[in-house]
Amino acid sequence: MRSVRWHTLPVPYETVRTLSKALGSSDVLAAVLARRGFSDPAAAHEFLSTGGNLHDPYDFPDMSAIRERIQSAIQSGEEICIHGDYDVDGVTSTALLVSVLRHLGAKVSSHIPDRFSEGYGIAAKTVEAIAASGTKLLMTVDCGISARKEIGLARQLGMDAIVIDHHRPAEGSTPEALHVSPLLCDYPCKDLAGVGLAFKVAQAILGHQGDDPGQFPAVLQEQLDLVALGTIADVVPLLGENRNLVKRGLSQLARTRRPGLIALMRDALVEPADINTGIVAFRLAPRLNAAGRLESAGIALDLLLADDEAGAAKIAAHLGSLNRERQRIENLMLADAQGLIGQLPEEARAARGYVLSMQGWHEGVIGIVASKIAELHNRPVIMIAEGDELGKGSGRSIASFDLHRALTELQDHLEVFGGHRAACGLTIRTDRIAAFQTAFGLHADSVISEVDLKPSRMIDALVSGRELTLDLAEELSRMEPFGMGNPSVDLLAPGARMLGCRTTRDGRHLQCQVESGGARSSAIGFGQGHLVEKVGASPKWDVVFRLEQNEYMGSVSPQLKLRDVYPHEHEDLPEDTRCTAHCSIDCPERLRGDEFWQLARAGELIPPSWRSPNDGSFGISDRIVDRRGIGGIHGLVTMLASCGEDLLLLTADVARRRKLVTEELSLARSSASNVFFASARCSSAYIGNTAELAGDERGIMLADFATVTRFPELAKGFGHLVFIDPPFSPRVFSAIISASPQAFVHLFYCADEVQFTQKVLENEYQLRAPLKKVYRHLKAGDGNPLDDTTERLLLSGGRFIRQPRMIAGCIQVLQELGLVQFVEEGADRGIVLTDAGAADLEESRTYRQADNFYKECSSFLSKSLNERMT
Repeated sequence: MRSVRWHTLPVPYETVRTLSKALGSSDVLAAVLARRGFSDPAAAHEFLSTGGNLHDPYDFPDMSAIRERIQSAIQSGEEICIHGDYDVDGVTSTALLVSVLRHLGAKVSSHIPDRFSEGYGIAAKTVEAIAASGTKLLMTVDCGISARKEIGLARQLGMDAIVIDHHRPAEGSTPEALHVSPLLCDYPCKDLAGVGLAFKVAQAILGHQGDDPGQFPAVLQEQLDLVALGTIADVVPLLGENRNLVKRGLSQLARTRRPGLIALMRDALVEPADINTGIVAFRLAPRLNAAGRLESAGIALDLLLADDEAGAAKIAAHLGSLNRERQRIENLMLADAQGLIGQLPEEARAARGYVLSMQGWHEGVIGIVASKIAELHNRPVIMIAEGDELGKGSGRSIASFDLHRALTELQDHLEVFGGHRAACGLTIRTDRIAAFQTAFGLHADSVISEVDLKPSRMIDALVSGRELTLDLAEELSRMEPFGMGNPSVDLLAPGARMLGCRTTRDGRHLQCQVESGGARSSAIGFGQGHLVEKVGASPKWDVVFRLEQNEYMGSVSPQLKLRDVYPHEHEDLPEDTRCTAHCSIDCPERLRGDEFWQLARAGELIPPSWRSPNDGSFGISDRIVDRRGIGGIHGLVTMLASCGEDLLLLTADVARRRKLVTEELSLARSSASNVFFASARCSSAYIGNTAELAGDERGIMLADFATVTRFPELAKGFGHLVFIDPPFSPRVFSAIISASPQAFVHLFYCADEVQFTQKVLENEYQLRAPLKKVYRHLKAGDGNPLDDTTERLLLSGGRFIRQPRMIAGCIQVLQELGLVQFVEEGADRGIVLTDAGAADLEESRTYRQADNFYKECSSFLSKSLNERMT
C-alpha cells in the first residue's frame, strides 16, 4: 500500500468563523470554501447560489460585426459551413451552431475533421473543398485561432471567416478574421470551452445579452444541454460563467427533448434524474469521443442532430460498441506501456519523465493511456504511436511540471507540437524518438523534485465522525457542479477505525463502517475490494472520502464514498522543539534542587487565583467554540491545526497526554512546524525558555492548567486555547482564559476526558494516600538531607515522576501537624522528623484546602459537559 502525503492549505480560523456565521453554515463548509478562495462572504454566497447572470456577449469586441455578418448571410441565402473539431467540445459546439442557425432559417452545413487523415485544426485541402461546395461564410469553432494560412486561403477563395476558439494562439499565427477568443480581449471568463463560446454567439444572434438568464428564448434554453456536455468533457474550470452554464445545462440535460441525447443516456443506462458531472464525464462523453478516436466524429454529430428516436437509438448503440472497443484497446495499450516501463534500464526507469513508443498503438487512444500511466507513476508521460517514418504522440503531466514549456525547450526533436501545461500532442520522426526520450527524461530530472514524485492529496477539510450528518452532505452538495477547478470535496477523518469490512458479491467493491470520534458511518469504496485483506495491517487509518446523500428504498442517509485509505502514520516533529525525557525522574529539565527546596518550604499546593471568587460568567460568548460531547479529540485538534495557527492545548496532566501530540496526531501534515511542552514537573528556567522560544517561533504547545496559571506569559500570543480536558473548576477556567483574552476558547472534551481529569484531580489533591508514602520515605531516611537522593526517593512513583507541588504539599501538611520540621545550617538543609505522636489530618490547613478543593472540583466535573461556560 502506497504511503501518500496528504496536506491541507492553512486558512485563518477567524475567516472560517466569519464565513460560517455569514452563510449560516457549518464550519466544515466554510473551511472548504475558504480554502478554495471564497473567503469573502459575498463571493461565497454568489458561488453557492443557483442564479447569477451571464456576461454580455458583446464584451467580445467583434461580436456586433459577427452578428451582422451572420444575419446578412441568412437574409441573402448564403451557404454557411461550421467547421468543428473531433472531440466532444468540438462536436457539441458544431451541433449548437447548426441547430440555432437552422432555427433562424440559414442554409448551413458542417464539417468535422478526421483525426487520422486531417488531424487537428483546419487543413488547406478541407478549406478548398468547402469553398468548392459554394460556401460563402466559414465559421470555425473549437479550432482556427492559429490557422493564419488556412483562413487566409479561405479569403482568397471568396469566403469570409469567423473564428470561434478558446485555445491559446501560437505567436504570430492569429488569422485576419472576425474572432471570438476570450484570450485576445478583456472578456471576464477566460476559461470558456468552445461550446461556451458558441453559446455566446448564439446569445448574440438571438438577441439575448445575458442580463436575465431566466428569459432565454426557448431555442437558446434548449442548447444548454449541449453546453453542459461539451464544457464538462473539455475539462475546463467549472468556475464563474462556466459554472453557471453547466449548472443550468445539467438541469436541461435531465429534461432534454433531443432524441440523440435521450438515446445516448438509455444506451449508457443513465437515468436522466441522476445526471451530474461525473455521469457526463465518465459515461456519456466517452461514448461520443469514441467515434472520433476509432472512426469518425461525424457519427457523434449525427447523433446530436438526429430528429427521430429510431435513428438515434441505432447511432447510440453503435457508439456504445465503439466505446467498448476503445476500452479493449486501452487495456491492451496500458499493459504494453507498463511492460515497456518494466523493461527500461534502471537509470531510465528512475527518470522523472517517461517517453514510451510502440508500433501498432492506436493514436486515438494514446492520450487516455498516457493519463493513466502518469497517474500510476506520478510523473509526466508521453506516449507515441509509431508509423513508418513519423510517430504521433500524446502526453499528460503532473501538477508540478509544465508539459508545454518542456516541449518548447525540446522542440528541435519534434516536427510539430501543441497543447498546454497539463497535456500535449506532437508529431516526431521515428528516428528521433530515442534521442527525445533521453532529452525529455533529463529535462524532467532537472525540474521535478523528489518530493514532487511522492503521491500527494489535497484535503479540503478534516472532520470528526459526529460531523458526518445528512445536513452536512446537503450543505456540500450546494457546491455542485463539481469538475475541473471545483473538484468534489475530499474530507479526511484522521486516525479512524475501519470496521466490518467486506466486499460486494463480485469482490470489486469495499463496504465497511468508519468509526471516528465515537460515531460510525457507512462507507463504500468502489473498485477498492482488494483492501479488505489489508485493513487489519493498521489499527487506525486516515480515511479520505466524499460525503454524499444515499437514497435507498425511499430513505436518505449520509454515506462516505471512499477515495483513499492510508495507514495512520506519525510524522516526526522537529527535535529541537520537543522534550524527549517523557517526564521521568532522569529528565534534566525537571524541577529540582533549590527550586524544590523553596517549593517544599512554601507548600503552595493551590494557586491563589484558583481560590478567588467567580460568578460563573466569563464574557467570552463571541470567542467560545463549544464541542463538548462530540468526541474525537484527534480529529478536532488536527482539524484546528490545519488552519495553520498557534494552538495552546490545555490538559490536566502533560505527562499522560504528551503521547497525543508526539505519536497520535498528524500535526506535521497540518501545518504545525513546532511543538512545545510546559508541565508542572518542569523547572521555572525551562518554562521561561519555552515561553520565549514559543513566542518567537510559534506552533503548538501542550501545557497543564497549573503551569499556565503560574506562568501566564506562556499563553500570550496564542490564537487558540484548546481545552482537551475539562478545567478543574470555573475558577481555574477563568484564570487560564484571562492569560490570553484575545484567543478563541475551544472545549473539546467528552466523558472519557472528564474521567481522566477526575483521576488526575484525585492523584494530586487527595493527600491521604501520598502522605503515608512521603512520611514512610522520610522516616526511612537518616536526617533526610534534601539532596538529589531524597528528591528521587520522594518524586519517583512509576513511569512518571510525582507532581513536585503535590509532594511539597504533603510535606507542608506534615509540618503543620508538627510531624516534621525543616532544618537549614549554612549549605546543609533537610527535613527532620519530630517526636510528635499521631495527629488528626483535619488540623492541617493545607490538607483541608486540598480536600475542599477536591470536593468542589469533583462536583463541577460531574456536570462539566453541560455547565455554561460563556
